Formats: sequence, structure tokens, C-alpha cells
Amino acid sequence: MQTVTDEYLFLAIACLAIALVMLRLLLRERVTLQGSMSYAAFLLVLGLMAIAPQTTNRVAHALGFTLMSNFLFCTAIAAIALLHLRSQVTLSKIQLRSVALTQELAILQEKLDRLSAKTD
Repeated sequence: MQTVTDEYLFLAIACLAIALVMLRLLLRERVTLQGSMSYAAFLLVLGLMAIAPQTTNRVAHALGFTLMSNFLFCTAIAAIALLHLRSQVTLSKIQLRSVALTQELAILQEKLDRLSAKTD
């Protein structure tokens, strides 16, 4: 049976606390469900790494990491990079939609100006 040391227990509790904060934000509709799913998956992976340190250590050594802390940081950096990529995709979609809405609004404004010019 694997024992969880205090450091790993602290990491697991921190992941749980962050997950609870994220759930609260989700319930208060401060964040969207779609945007928080990747973040929740990252917290789950990090929490599982903290709960099963021996397994994580074996995986880290199998991947060529000599220190488990390096593996932890590499995993965190990869997750942050994926979260950043996801946010960039979302921002790009919003920007494109904003341009399309601005163009549609300009077209409607032009039609409204033409109609008001005809009635005058």
C-alpha cells in the first residue's frame, strides 16, 4: 500500500481547494462549463499524482526524469500551455464573432439610414 507523505497530502488538498473554488465560480456562472473542463482535468491529474506518489515516481523515471519535482513541473507547464492554447482559440472565436457582429450592425445601420431618408 502506498503511503502519502505530508508534502503530497498538501498538494492533494490544494488541488481539492482549487477545484472547490472553480466549482463555486461555475455555479455562480463566473466561468463557463466548457472553459473549466480542461482546468478540472488538469487538477484531477495533479491530484492523482499527489495521491499516488510511488506510481507517479515510476512514470517519471520511465519517461527519463531523475527527480519527481522536475516531472511535476513539466506536467504543470504542459497543462498551462494547453490551457493557454485553449484560451487563445476561444479569444480568436470571440474576435471573429465581434468583427462579424460589427459588420452586421453597420449594414443594419446603413439600411435604417436609407429607410429614414426615404420617409423624409
